[in-house]
Amino acid sequence: MTSQNVEQLWLEYHPKVYGYFFRRVNNRLDVEDLTSITLSVFVEKVLHPDIVINSPQGFLWKIAHNQLLVFINLKTKSPLPATTLEDFENYQPDEISIETTEAQALKFRKEKLLECVQNQLTETESFIVEKLIMEDIKAVDLAKQTKQKPENIRQKLSRSLKKLRDKCKQIWEN
Repeated sequence: MTSQNVEQLWLEYHPKVYGYFFRRVNNRLDVEDLTSITLSVFVEKVLHPDIVINSPQGFLWKIAHNQLLVFINLKTKSPLPATTLEDFENYQPDEISIETTEAQALKFRKEKLLECVQNQLTETESFIVEKLIMEDIKAVDLAKQTKQKPENIRQKLSRSLKKLRDKCKQIWEN
């Protein structure tokens, strides 16, 4: 891979990598650091003469994902409570896994989305979104239950989702 190709990849993927980190970290300084580290590691590996990379884009996203995991792991570690060298040698860190952190983030996001749904939709719109999306009921079945046409149900769902996208865009995209 030539340095010109690497420069093209850098220009193409810098905003995408930055956005990837920003949606997950939401701190500009940390995002800039993560983006810079990721792209630097990528360029270093791609230009290395002994390393052959079949899919540069896939390799870049793998580096970005790994950098994010390292960042999360470092942020979730608690400071050492050791006061002496003996305490330090016997210290066992709390088990905080990335899966737990991601599960907590997902739970928080779901709660925020539900709150947004409840605040932005009418009772009817909320009912339709809940039945069709959260409970996975078909529009035809819901139409029979509510004695409406399936097209009306689908149209109400579409309008409700558009309304949610407009009102809850930040939560929706994260």
